[in-house]
Order: sequence, then structure tokens, then C-alpha cells
Amino acid sequence: MFAQNEGTLTLMNSLPQHLENNPSFIPKYNFSFTLPATSFSAFYSSNGFAYGDVISKQSDGSTVADLPKLRGALTEKNYLSQAFSVDLLRISFKVNDKLFMNLGTQGKGYSRVMLPKDAVAILIDGNQPASLSGSGSSNFTLSPQVESVSYLETYLGAAYKLNNDLTIGLRAKLLHGITNATTQNSNFNLSTDNATYAISATAAAELRTSGIYNLTQSNYSFRVGDYLSNSGFGVDLGATFKVTDKITVAASLLDIGSIHWQNNTYAYSLDAVKAKYTFSGFDLSKLVNNEQNYVESITDSIANNFKFVESAIRSYSSTIPTKMYLNGTYQLRGQLRVGAILFGETFKGRTTTGITLGLNKHFGKWLSLSGSYTISSNAYNNVGLGFSLNLAVVQFYMVGDNLLRIPISGNEINGFVNSTQFFNIRTGMNFVFGWKPTKSSNVAKADDFKVKGKKKTVKSTNGRASDFRRRKK
Repeated sequence: MFAQNEGTLTLMNSLPQHLENNPSFIPKYNFSFTLPATSFSAFYSSNGFAYGDVISKQSDGSTVADLPKLRGALTEKNYLSQAFSVDLLRISFKVNDKLFMNLGTQGKGYSRVMLPKDAVAILIDGNQPASLSGSGSSNFTLSPQVESVSYLETYLGAAYKLNNDLTIGLRAKLLHGITNATTQNSNFNLSTDNATYAISATAAAELRTSGIYNLTQSNYSFRVGDYLSNSGFGVDLGATFKVTDKITVAASLLDIGSIHWQNNTYAYSLDAVKAKYTFSGFDLSKLVNNEQNYVESITDSIANNFKFVESAIRSYSSTIPTKMYLNGTYQLRGQLRVGAILFGETFKGRTTTGITLGLNKHFGKWLSLSGSYTISSNAYNNVGLGFSLNLAVVQFYMVGDNLLRIPISGNEINGFVNSTQFFNIRTGMNFVFGWKPTKSSNVAKADDFKVKGKKKTVKSTNGRASDFRRRKK
């Protein structure tokens, strides 16, 4: 389980950011806006290991790297992922009883590194063959992958009520890429002959980049126009259906799109024909005789054969991570709701999922609280929290998953960092207007005193006002 999810946010319908997970969601407020750089989010995930799996504490209180401990915590493919977003502008407003619209601009980034277990294990155990006797060979796959993208997203969205039960949503996005690094192919293999102990290595790889090469040049002058040439398009789709007065279900597909990269595009590649080498061992006589440059010639040969070739390339396209949310909520009583959210992410042919269970409670229009439990990234101790606090028209909020265990201060911080495999947070400030919470009322209505179009007869009150008139006052 490894998905860039925000399960708790799905329940927080007091926030304008609530519709991030479904464009058919309608926030509680008729109008809201967010100023530049006053709202941001951050995400981290590791499906294989936490920091505590890399170190061990000694009796004297010091910490040391514990590589055998790390090897035991690894999965076959270990993914480390980070993501961030920052609101540069966000506006949402109610047009009429059926139509709600939103628009804005965000800065976004996403990166993912995949480390094969073999690549780490060979650093720990060396290339020792599985059997010290017999024939055959031991093979290791050392094929890491890198995916990274940063871009500006400008969007226009709308949610429309087709009827009292069904609402559909659409959000169109213009994407302007800033930087990108994507592994086009990666194939590193290492084998050891069990009889001769000769080590053979072969490789083929290509990493495509955009907007990175220029940043490494000392004489480069940054120009915004260069990066605006990396353009793309994306779309979000969503629908919400009210099954009963208490039960609501919703589904969405987010970030269906890609970016075409044409600014400063470079590739770094290894040629499979050249990138190979067999090391049969050192010649002891040359080592004993201290022959000049003997060891250096071996290392130079390896370095030359496996040297990445840098070259300018033509434009290319890459997708952005596509996400899915499926959720249902049940209104228990008043403003208390419980919900379940199933989410997934598809990127580079890999689909991953997770689940969140949670509840949300509004205390008038001033305070909203959420709590949740999430299973994600092979971690099962993720308790999320969320709140929004309104002081007049200013709204402060914080919402995220795996927040409950965050320490306030002291050595507990190390314990949290050591065991964390999954974490996300979204926090900031909004300006909100126009939510009038519904309240139950026992006040009689004029219609209660009509029968078939005629007013009910009101008995004499001996000069006192009738019950209806007193209630009306």
C-alpha cells in the first residue's frame, strides 16, 4: 500500500480545500478565498522501512548504522515518495442553488525513488554466491528508478446539482512544467560465477530530464518564460449521490493528464553494448611487485564503461500521478458524520491503494473536528486529525494523517521520526463567508394552521393573544 492520499481531508467539508479530493464536493461556505502562500501541504511515504530500521542505539546512548537490521526491513522494491503543494490563489463561490464554482493556481511537486532490495543487500553482504561449491551463478538485480516533477497548475472547476440527489463535478487544469526527471529504462545486473567467483556486470539505462541541466550551469540566468513552454493539460472528474437523507456516496478520478517537456531537455544514458565488465580478481604478482597504475587501470576501465553519457534530446511527455477516491458517509445525528474512504494511485503502470475510516463533527460554524484511522504504506498505526477554527471571517485549519503521534517537544521527536513510514499534513488560513448552519426549530409555521387551503379555527382566548400569534412574535 503506497498512495499519495489525504484521507482525513475528504471528511472536512468545512474547508475550501475539501474539494481537492472530488470536484463535485460543495464546501459549507458560499464564498471563500485563500491568499498566496498561506496554505500548503506536504506528504511522505515509505513502503519498506523507517529511519529506525537503519540505526541501532548503543549502550552508551550513541547511534550507529545497522545495515543487517536494514536488510531485514526491506521489501523487494522499496519506494520512497515525497510531495508538496502550495496555494498561490484559491477562490470558490456559489453562483446559485445548483451551481458552485472554484478557480485558482497551485505550485505542486512530486518525487519517487525505487530501491531494489538486491541493490542494498549487495552493499551489506557483498557478492558472495548462494553456494560456495557447485556450478552456476548468483544473480542480483540492481535497477533503481527515479521519478520527479514540479509544475504550476491553474484550474477552473464547477459542481452542478442535476437534482436533489445527484451532483457532478469537473475541474479543468492548465499545467506548466518547471522541472522533471524520469527513468525511461533501468537495467543493472550483477552476477557471480559460483565456481570461479568472477563478477560480471551489465547495464542499460536512460534518464530524461527537463529544466535541470541549466540549473547546474554557473553562467545560467533564470527566465520564467523558459519554463512556461513546458505545457500540459489535466482534468478531475467527480460525482456525489445522496442515497438517503443520511447516506451519501461519492467517487472521483483526479489528475488525468500529462505535461509535454520541451525546455532544456537532456538525457543521461548507458549504452548496453559498452556498459559491461567482468572482474576475475586481482593479479597478486602485480600487486606484490607494486606495478604502477595496475589498480588504477582497473578502476578507470570500470568507470569508463559505466559512465553516463549526457546529450541534448528532443521534447518528450510524461504523465502525472492519477488518483482515485471512493467514499461514503453516514449522518449519525445533528452535525456528526462517519465515513469510509478507499483511495488509490496509478503511476508508471503501478497501482496502489489504501483505506481511511473517520468521523467529522461541526460545532456551529465556529469549529469543525475530524478524526481518522488510515492503513497505508504497510503501516497500521496512522491516526489522523483535522480541525478548522473560524474567528469571524478568518479560518485557520490543520488536517492530516498520522498526526496523533506527533510529539510536542523533547526526545519523543526521535521516536516519531524513527518509526514513521507515512505522513501528510495540510495547513493554512482561508477567508470564508456565508455559512448558516441549519438548526432544528419547534416554532410553528403558518402552514400548520391551514387545512385544505383554509385557516384553522382558533378558539376564543378571552382577550389574550392566540398561541399562534404569541409564537409568531
